Amino acid sequence: MMNRFKDAQIIVTGAGSGIGRELIRQLYPQTQKILAVDYLPKSLKSLQSEFPHVNTLCADLSLKEGNGAILAWVRAHWTQVDVCFANAGRAEYGAACQQNWEEMDRLFQLNVHSPIQLGLAFKQSFPGHSLRYVITCSAIAYWSIPGYSLYGSTKAALLQWAESLWAERAGDWLTLVFPISTATSFFDAAGTNIPKAFPIQSPQKVVESMLIGAAKGKKKIFPSTLFRSFLLLNRFLFFLKPLAQLLEYKKLKNWLSKSTP
Repeated sequence: MMNRFKDAQIIVTGAGSGIGRELIRQLYPQTQKILAVDYLPKSLKSLQSEFPHVNTLCADLSLKEGNGAILAWVRAHWTQVDVCFANAGRAEYGAACQQNWEEMDRLFQLNVHSPIQLGLAFKQSFPGHSLRYVITCSAIAYWSIPGYSLYGSTKAALLQWAESLWAERAGDWLTLVFPISTATSFFDAAGTNIPKAFPIQSPQKVVESMLIGAAKGKKKIFPSTLFRSFLLLNRFLFFLKPLAQLLEYKKLKNWLSKSTP
């Protein structure tokens, strides 16, 4: 399956850490025509020291002009994009009434608007070219978890947009990935000592599933077989989802009691 990426021109956003960095690590033996995008210069410097032939670009995709930097770089250096992993994203954790709704526009820009707009821009820029566009969504789009009202709403929005595109028979170039909690520093940025939702996967396993699914042109990728099973079983065993949510609610209450002065 990795032959699909041999010498391909690939973009990875959110490349400085977590799933994004692991994507670079697994793709690098196949191609060095990679543009790694992140908003932290320090992360990009570390990335390039490990993978010296990777191109790097500092861009904040939570700003409306963030995609412009990527499009300008591509126009200046490449004639096409073969694969793009729109992986950049950020989470918020806490009681719904306490989450940072004042920053909601930036979070939706980063998690929803940026990946949608970038994908459509590539389709318009390279008509007729076979693009595979892979967005890191989340299992939370299907399975709401207490504490993630704002983050979950962004991922649900992504899923519904994609479902509409597929229903219009206009999204054969689009793939969504639904990872569960991943053993990275991603959720650490959502709050101090936040509890991790069960179950947890390694970024290596998530990326392996992403690359296999993307190479096959799948519409949806579920890196966790356990979560996929939960979705199927919940159609018949209706207590599964409420039970899981109750466990996560208790984690939230415990976290709030410790974090409130």
